[in-house]
Amino acid sequence: MCGRMNISDHEGVQWLLRSIGLMASPVQAPKFNVAPTRQLDVVNMNNGKPELTSMSWGVSMKTKGKKGQEIIRRVSNARDDKVWTSYLWRYLIPEQRVLIPVNGFYEWKRENKKLVAAYHITPAAGPAMFFAGIYKKPKDEETNAEVTIVTTAANKAMSEVHDRMPVILTSDNAALAWIQENDRDSLDELIQPADNNALVFTQVSEYVNKSTHEGIQCIEPV
Repeated sequence: MCGRMNISDHEGVQWLLRSIGLMASPVQAPKFNVAPTRQLDVVNMNNGKPELTSMSWGVSMKTKGKKGQEIIRRVSNARDDKVWTSYLWRYLIPEQRVLIPVNGFYEWKRENKKLVAAYHITPAAGPAMFFAGIYKKPKDEETNAEVTIVTTAANKAMSEVHDRMPVILTSDNAALAWIQENDRDSLDELIQPADNNALVFTQVSEYVNKSTHEGIQCIEPV
């Protein structure tokens, strides 16, 4: 899964966007500890060309609360084994896919259900990477489009920390295919765990555990 992200290196993100033909975007303030419901810059297709737009992290879904009342829940991750069958995703994935550029993400290792370490996980081959995303269009002009991250089973390296990981599109061709293809078989080929050598794992302090904490302290190695 993915519950927190680092999007603090603007130049690194610009490098990634240029790799798929996007011009530089306005400078963004560094965000070291991005949590669900925050706004994300994502890439979708508009008139056949990649375009940068803003979406809210977490797709809204109606569910029942403990007392039977209807509540709205934000779903920040979409499992790969449910994207074609779940009523929440199956109507979105055929045409509403985006790229989510990030510098890194965080995951927490647990032993016997107890949190023992936090890790900042970054790409081995550059300053930023694309996650595969699915989005939901806004209902009206006063609401935002909402986006979720597609996750898959962890590769061997990631399994040392967690059993799932974001779908990472590790080449320009794969990134563009994710937002251009319409064939399910082609898309399924992209929904795979990254290679074992694709990521770097850095243990960080408990400071990042709290979603309201910000700043470079979040990514400082222990």
